[in-house]
Amino acid sequence: MHAHGPDTLACALDGYTDLPPGKLANVVTYLEMHAPPPPRDAQPRPDLALVDTDTRLQPYRALFRRIGAPWLWMGRLALSDSALEAALGDPRLVSRTLRRDGEAIGLVEVFFEEGEAEIAYCGVVPEAIGAGAGRFLMDAAIAQAFARPIARLTVHTCTLDHPGAVAFYMRCGFTPWKRAIEIHDDPRLAGLLPRDAGDARWPLVEP
Repeated sequence: MHAHGPDTLACALDGYTDLPPGKLANVVTYLEMHAPPPPRDAQPRPDLALVDTDTRLQPYRALFRRIGAPWLWMGRLALSDSALEAALGDPRLVSRTLRRDGEAIGLVEVFFEEGEAEIAYCGVVPEAIGAGAGRFLMDAAIAQAFARPIARLTVHTCTLDHPGAVAFYMRCGFTPWKRAIEIHDDPRLAGLLPRDAGDARWPLVEP
């Protein structure tokens, strides 16, 4: 089992493995679909609109942090300005923002490569969870992905995410196909997120 960077950690496949100080570990579930699901009989949502993401660094990071802080999203926050600009400017990436009555409340990013697509990020702000905005966003992402000639659409989630994430993706038509263990630095210790970020399942453990 590999940590980020060149270091490795022997993992017990039965029982417990202690983590080095300052590290987090979570179980990642990978899901896939090979064709879009049948259309749903969904209620119209005139209050919701999907628009191109404002990729200026300050508003982008603010939205990313607002959506992802409860689940310790860190990938974009760990990038330098130049690296983030390059990532958001990659022509293979489509980044869209969900707005409710004009306010940015969600983000979805789909990465296209070699006949496949991956939903790299998908989420809504905490106060929008449970109100149908997430399903609206995911349905739009699936339709957008399969509007291109792809053979497979993938997404992954982990135990840091919302407890209902796997079930949500399966309701949207995805099927689990693989698991992995991810080990990484705690973003709160690096100052990427507030020290009180995350939910009660993931208290901060000082090194």
